[in-house]
Amino acid sequence: MKKHRWLLGALAVIFLGIYGWFATPLPTDTGVGPRFDWPDETANYFWITRYAKTGQLIEPEPLNVAAQNQIHPRSFNVLPGGATVPGSFLGFIVLYGSVVKVLGAGVLPYLTPLLAVLGALAFYGIIRKMFEPNVALLATVLLLIHPAWWYYAATPLLPNVAFVSFLLMSVYLMVKKMPDAEAPGRWFEPGASRASWNAALAAGALAGLALAIRPSEVIWVGALYLVILLWTSRTLTLLRLLLFLAMTVAAIVPAFYNQAAIYGNWFTTGYNQLEVAAATAANQACQVCSITRSLIAPFGFHPSLAAYNFWVHYVSRFWWLSLFAVLGLVVFLTRPQRRPAAPFVYLLVSLMIGLWLAFYYGSWQFSDQLTVSLNTLGLSYVRYWLPGYLLALPFVALGLLWFTTFLPKGPAALLLVLMLGFIGYQSVHVTLVAKADSLLPVRERIAGYKRTAAAVFGATEPESVIVTVRKDKVFFPDRKVIHTFSALSLNPELLGFLPALVTMVPTYYYALGPEPTLEFENGVRLEEVGRFGQEVLYRVEKNNFEF
Repeated sequence: MKKHRWLLGALAVIFLGIYGWFATPLPTDTGVGPRFDWPDETANYFWITRYAKTGQLIEPEPLNVAAQNQIHPRSFNVLPGGATVPGSFLGFIVLYGSVVKVLGAGVLPYLTPLLAVLGALAFYGIIRKMFEPNVALLATVLLLIHPAWWYYAATPLLPNVAFVSFLLMSVYLMVKKMPDAEAPGRWFEPGASRASWNAALAAGALAGLALAIRPSEVIWVGALYLVILLWTSRTLTLLRLLLFLAMTVAAIVPAFYNQAAIYGNWFTTGYNQLEVAAATAANQACQVCSITRSLIAPFGFHPSLAAYNFWVHYVSRFWWLSLFAVLGLVVFLTRPQRRPAAPFVYLLVSLMIGLWLAFYYGSWQFSDQLTVSLNTLGLSYVRYWLPGYLLALPFVALGLLWFTTFLPKGPAALLLVLMLGFIGYQSVHVTLVAKADSLLPVRERIAGYKRTAAAVFGATEPESVIVTVRKDKVFFPDRKVIHTFSALSLNPELLGFLPALVTMVPTYYYALGPEPTLEFENGVRLEEVGRFGQEVLYRVEKNNFEF
């Protein structure tokens, strides 16, 4: 419908601006470069910009010999020789780094917002093939304002929105030649879908990019494409299938090639234990077992924990959407008229994906309870369950539209606007201000990071190393960092190598509060340099005598 296209175009421009504004780095007069609230974003920024400049994903660090490979921020790995490498999947870094190499670093904050909008438009195209146009339009509006989608679209150096968006665009290209939901004689008559070779090539490339970004999702993504291929088998040609598969593999190869270059194994990622990459040919069975486990049940299989996490972080977290989704599902299943098969296929596929994600990630128990207690949208369950949130949105739309069936056209439209206003208010509140990890508090916190970093940099040498409790993202990459979750006085591992390190390079300790002791039995002492609120910067010095 032409009206839908105009409205979607306007919404795309508006939300690209909204997502892009929140993704834009804060301007400050501190002289400190971009800072991020997520260690993963800090790491991705470093490796993306390094890859764009050098084409390399290895950073030598000679001091790690003395520091027992502890000089690195979170979300990094360290090779046996001390060099640092990414601690995540490489597809996101390689892709964004390649774009930055061509277009410049100025585009980096806006790549994910752009993909978020394109993914939402593709989502509309997919749902239009499964449900009525009004359901598709309303579901797309709900996606654009969904707290999880908005939050991670505006958190530009995390890969989850990019992964989902590439997947949506790929699926849309595979189904775009199908008749719309309201078209007669659909699903499928001979000749109803004759996708071009270009569409097959593009769909395969986009699928490959999605899997390069999140290869751990290959099981359910593969099952999704299998359903699509079976559904379209009457009109699928062998040539188009081969083109699709060839482009999928071609898009994955750069990330896997870099994995082989870094870890010595095509299938070892930054999330795997590095010893897997170093395993000999005699241990190939162990490598296969490790990779298989990482694809099927990396956190084990814990149904009770999965059910609890699913309820807390999926159903309850966005309860206002969950209520309408349940209502919409009931409405869908109880409608008396005969329905085409497409919506039922969509429902079954959604249930399959939802159950897989619920058990796969829900079986994961966070060890850092501080992260669980302080974060809402910023908790990893939310970003890993992004596909599940959006799959439920057509049923949310059906639930909303059900209320309008009892009223004349004018009052029905007003009621729909009021309900959308309620949902929009809830979404804006959670996304922007509700908790410490909402977007506006995060922006204020990042501004504080820059002020702290500027002050600490003024008191430390450029070549120095800073031992820090949870503040590595504040000082890296301007200073080398050693990250710890516990105070220095409670960390015998760090105290063990500090005497050697302080003789090689200026070494500092940034504590969350005053240390209970300034003299240690291993022959080092702390000398206070400055205070930043409750936090304290110490210089680590060797004692003139040892106990």
